[in-house]
Amino acid sequence: MLSEIKDLWPRQWPFWLGGLFVGLSEIVYYFRYDSFIVVTTGFAQMFAVSEEYLFGIDWVGRLYEPGIHWVIIGAVLGARLVATAERESRAWVRYHWKMLLISFIGGLLFSFGTRIAGGCTTHHFIGGLPSMSIASWVVLLSGIPFAFLAFLLAMKVGMGGYFRHQDTLEVAKRFKSNPEQPQPGLHAGYRPLGDPIRLLLSLFLLVFLAMPVVFALFTDEISGGISDIGWVEVGWLMAVGLLLGFGIAKCGFGTECSVMAPEAVFTKPEFYLRGGVPKSTYHMFRGMLPLQGFMVAIVMFNLFIVASWLMGVGDIPNASGEAGLYWGHILGGPLLAVGAVFMIGCEVRTYARLGLGYATALAALPGFYIGYLPYTFFSEQIDPVIFSDGLTDFITIPEWAAFYFGGDEVLWIIGYSLFLIAILLFSFGYGRRFLHVSMMDLLRKNTDELVYTELGRKIAS
Repeated sequence: MLSEIKDLWPRQWPFWLGGLFVGLSEIVYYFRYDSFIVVTTGFAQMFAVSEEYLFGIDWVGRLYEPGIHWVIIGAVLGARLVATAERESRAWVRYHWKMLLISFIGGLLFSFGTRIAGGCTTHHFIGGLPSMSIASWVVLLSGIPFAFLAFLLAMKVGMGGYFRHQDTLEVAKRFKSNPEQPQPGLHAGYRPLGDPIRLLLSLFLLVFLAMPVVFALFTDEISGGISDIGWVEVGWLMAVGLLLGFGIAKCGFGTECSVMAPEAVFTKPEFYLRGGVPKSTYHMFRGMLPLQGFMVAIVMFNLFIVASWLMGVGDIPNASGEAGLYWGHILGGPLLAVGAVFMIGCEVRTYARLGLGYATALAALPGFYIGYLPYTFFSEQIDPVIFSDGLTDFITIPEWAAFYFGGDEVLWIIGYSLFLIAILLFSFGYGRRFLHVSMMDLLRKNTDELVYTELGRKIAS
């Protein structure tokens, strides 16, 4: 048993195990703050620090107080810890300029989407779905078709080969000559330190992270600093971020591929191959592997919320605002979906990819900043349109169902939890059958080991 645990340290993990860490991070945060993890506003606050103290402007800072979000710092560090444990930074992946541009646009769209959708995909999917939020389901369902449109567009411009859950050098070298497993990021002569675009983007990241940390540690001028919240709170938030970043980086967990996986049932491998997407990505989707991690996190958190609420020691978090559902949720869902696909990762997965050294995550970062600006400049015109009138008087699905269909709200809550558990069990059962593996293999092997075994090219040691 001890040897198996030690073996997990240098290897990639299966999605479900990464999802367990993501769910645990949400539970730890909820236990302390009676809410789910909130990161998007913290991102804006960290941008506001560099704005004010480096350039003397308040483009983002006019709405968001300069501050630091320790969960974000922890998530980046947790992912960096994974790179150290696996002895492999993903800086070796060389991206075509088109893919970097797509990622920049993705960051822009996603960032603006968070403003009108009232949060990012992590907020709505990993926090809102466990909290039974009507708005979060609307964000999810309105975004799925646009996620596939974004995926199609990326394939149309020849960037499909970059879409994989995680890049590992061993796999890239092994399949570099296989036309069904394109490895466009592998270039023998590529030197990250000699790439001027990468160096410029890395400098942007360094300033973005270092400025808030320095001000938080040595001054009392920003929100969330040591003098503001104290070391205990910093330690708690950092622990949450470390769990989150480590779990995501260990398996490639992301909300975007998780919600797209079930739709792969209706596609053929040839569709992916024509678009230059690795066949392994198709098998990963059809095997429901991302959905497994996603549902493990959601079910864990949902059961903890429900148990806490029933025992009277916690509340059901509100993921949507006072009126439950706004036009912003409907309009913002597509932006979040397109942005997440273009970045090859949702917001928290982008934090993990920053820690791992992916250039697409670096390119998305300035896009995030620019995406905030339309909202901070024109919030007085935008808010009355997207947040003026609520579209429902209900916050949660059980509350709505009890009103319209009758019955006790507690019974509807239990039914909702059972529905989530059913999806979780389906994802494992379907994946086991499609990949032709035992349940033990499904639980023990990581994604590369599973999908390449199914393709007849076993890479497990």
